[in-house]
Order: sequence, then structure tokens, then C-alpha cells
Amino acid sequence: MDMVDHVSLRYENNDRFHDDLLLRVGERMWRCDTYYLLLDRAMLPDREDDAKVRAVLARLLEQWRAAVAALDDGGGCFLPYDFSDEYTGWLRCEAAAGEMLTLQRGWSRVAGYAIMPSNVDEAMIRELPDFQPDGDAVAVTRELFLRGIGERA
Repeated sequence: MDMVDHVSLRYENNDRFHDDLLLRVGERMWRCDTYYLLLDRAMLPDREDDAKVRAVLARLLEQWRAAVAALDDGGGCFLPYDFSDEYTGWLRCEAAAGEMLTLQRGWSRVAGYAIMPSNVDEAMIRELPDFQPDGDAVAVTRELFLRGIGERA
């Protein structure tokens, strides 16, 4: 399994709310949309602008940090990042002994509109029965993961 030295989820405003969210795991990168962050009804419901996307993404990443920080050895969680009409993209994160994490990118048939990115259902973070892996798993230290997602979104 390859070891990576960086994981991040960054917003790159292009004033379209499409192809403006960048997931980076090591040298690999995937683009997705912030559209459903813009439509989040749980946070700033009367706004649909750049500031709202940044606020919702910051809250989403807080949820990622809390889920990963709480993992015991052998535990796992699912971290949503791609909210689309017919599916969602997720990172499966599993804690190995010590400080190592295993990350696996994949997807679920859960529709993006069924989730509020600012308030992801805790049960979904802990269990995602229809998760479909996409690509190879990689390893990263918990410290590097938390530092990478803690940087400004």
C-alpha cells in the first residue's frame, strides 16, 4: 500500500459552484462541485454565495476532524466530499494500530441532496452499507491527515 504525505479538500472559487472543490490524496486529485454546499438548508439558509460555501465546507471539515480524531485502533468512518444528484463520493478511513490511517476513495448511491454537508448524519459517518471502493487504498499518518484538512479550506 502506498504511503501519502498530504490529504486536503479545498474550495477554488470559479463563480460557478461546479468543478470547484478539489480533493487531494497524495499526488492524486479529483474535482467535484460545491453546488450542494451552496444549497445546504441547515446553515445560512437565506444565502447562496461564496461565503456560505466556505462556511459549510469549514463545518464539513470539522465533522471530518472529529470523526477521525475519535477513531480507536481498528475503527473506521466514512467522510463525504462529493455531493451529486444520484450519488455521493466518500473517503473510507480506517485506523490501524498506532498513528496510521488507511484511506479508500469510493462512492455510495446516497444522493447528494439527501445530506446536509454542514450536518452529516452521525450514523452515516459510522456505517455506509453500499460503499463502493474506487481505486487503491493508501496510508497516511493521522497527524498529517488532520493537519491537511485543518488548513484553510
